[in-house]
Amino acid sequence: MSYKWLLIIPIAVLILSSAVLIYLYQERGEWFLKSIELRGGTVITLEKPQSITLQEIQSALPEASIREIKSLTASLVQIQVPPEEDRDAVLSKLAEMGFRTEKARIEFIGPALGEAFWQQTQYAILIALIFMAIIIFAIFRKPLPSFYVMLCAGSDILVTLAVMQLLSIELSLPALAALLMLLGYSIDTDIMLTTRVLKGEEDLGQRIKSAIKTGLTMSGTSLGALLAIWLLSISPILSQIALVLLIGLSVDICFTWCQNAVLLRWWVEK
Repeated sequence: MSYKWLLIIPIAVLILSSAVLIYLYQERGEWFLKSIELRGGTVITLEKPQSITLQEIQSALPEASIREIKSLTASLVQIQVPPEEDRDAVLSKLAEMGFRTEKARIEFIGPALGEAFWQQTQYAILIALIFMAIIIFAIFRKPLPSFYVMLCAGSDILVTLAVMQLLSIELSLPALAALLMLLGYSIDTDIMLTTRVLKGEEDLGQRIKSAIKTGLTMSGTSLGALLAIWLLSISPILSQIALVLLIGLSVDICFTWCQNAVLLRWWVEK
């Protein structure tokens, strides 16, 4: 009976995450901070001179979102401005500050295209969840264990999104790709756990301990590789994917072993 108290942890995390998202929605009028790809606008990427700070850039361009991108060879700055802002005026201000704007990389996404991207990504996640649910039920043929697997995956996504908003990480196409990867990883570890518990021949406690050992080894190696990618900052896209997955896989450890494992053991012992 003593193991059931572990459910308090994921329940508390889910409540806090839901409260964060609701509060931020009331404050901003939208559930998530969306990147230029999903709301439209102009992205200017160029090399940052050593003498210029991010605070100076932000003061000169108060309407812009500024982000520094560090690599092994150079320090870049990414400037995102809303679609209604004059791109040439922004480039003129940057040139006055000492930037070499002739080497700038400029990308523009219209608001309608950004909205279309956002709609398509929502459909992609929904379809992925539906197909995953069908496959999981086909594998186990038991409603509650199958539901526990999907509950864990949904919890991972919800909490990861809440942490992203707390850290001001925008929801972008790379972040959405990372969330889809997280869905796959979460389902993978939960299928491994459920298979061990339902189809193993050892004592129930031994089955769960064996699954924990395998699952934590998988998570540890993945987290180590992702941490290396994020620290090296090889590419802005890879760094963003790695950061979202670092958050998501850390969350998945909590929900797989404090939620799914507990619910499965409770169900088997009934």
